[in-house]
Amino acid sequence: MKAKKIVGNCIKVALMLAVFVILFSRAWYVLRQKDLCTVQDNFRHYPKNTAEIVFIGQSHCFCSVDPNIVAEDYGIECFMLATSGQTVPESYYAAMEALEFQKPKAIVMEVAYCANDFRTLNDGMTHMFFDGMPECKAKKLAIDDLIEEEENRIYFKMNFGAYHQRWKELTEEDYRNYLTAPRGEFYSDDVFTNWDIPLEAEDASEPMPEEMERYMDLLVDLCKENNVELILFCAPFNSMYPDDGIMDLFYRQRVFHYISDYAKEKGVRYYNLFDELDELYAYGLNNETDWKDSQHLNRSGMKKFTNYMMEKGYFLP
Repeated sequence: MKAKKIVGNCIKVALMLAVFVILFSRAWYVLRQKDLCTVQDNFRHYPKNTAEIVFIGQSHCFCSVDPNIVAEDYGIECFMLATSGQTVPESYYAAMEALEFQKPKAIVMEVAYCANDFRTLNDGMTHMFFDGMPECKAKKLAIDDLIEEEENRIYFKMNFGAYHQRWKELTEEDYRNYLTAPRGEFYSDDVFTNWDIPLEAEDASEPMPEEMERYMDLLVDLCKENNVELILFCAPFNSMYPDDGIMDLFYRQRVFHYISDYAKEKGVRYYNLFDELDELYAYGLNNETDWKDSQHLNRSGMKKFTNYMMEKGYFLP
């Protein structure tokens, strides 16, 4: 009888702990700041070993490529693991994460942030990358590497502490299930009238910042070690304003030209769509209808861009 009582008590304790974990996890999710940071949640629920392609990078990636078109129209299952403000170091760890849960034939990266010289953008964007990320080796390594202040790492490993005061501002939206993008897709129906994209001289080149190139080297090696093809591309975008930011846009284009030589040296496919703007517009891209702002395509533009890339065979593993 005594043994039965002990077993019964153990079962009760286990059930109580299970209930606590479930309630705590739910509270953790409700309190999180969820604006644009549910990609990782969707990836956590995406069937393992399903994706033939995993896309990584930042908003220029998920605002240019529609993974549903790639999967449904071209028969290549894929997931969009690009997140807002995803830096090159974060993209490296996103690729590592993808390889832990999937067996893709290709990792496809948009390279706009190769011109930036920072490992993380800000706390908000960093939480977007980490908060919904499944527990895995990549997450642990990324937090230990990219969160410089050791005392702050706990807020990314267990982010409840970062949001515990949000209960004062919770709305009905916070209780909803945001698993509404099974392949990580993002769409905008906003329409912005863009202006012609100015182009830097074709022979102008400037190296990536040293640390970004170091992480790109790590990414190249990671893909080679796992027998996965790495494909790089640069989606076209404009300056923030017609008379401002032109020098920054030209600087980035010089870096994109440099990446062409870098990719050849590494034996990696690379497609710079700034070099194919005339073809894109001939294909149907339209400044009046296909942009959500000066730097990102809307749903209409994404459809044209994705079809263009697929029909060219650029994303085919």
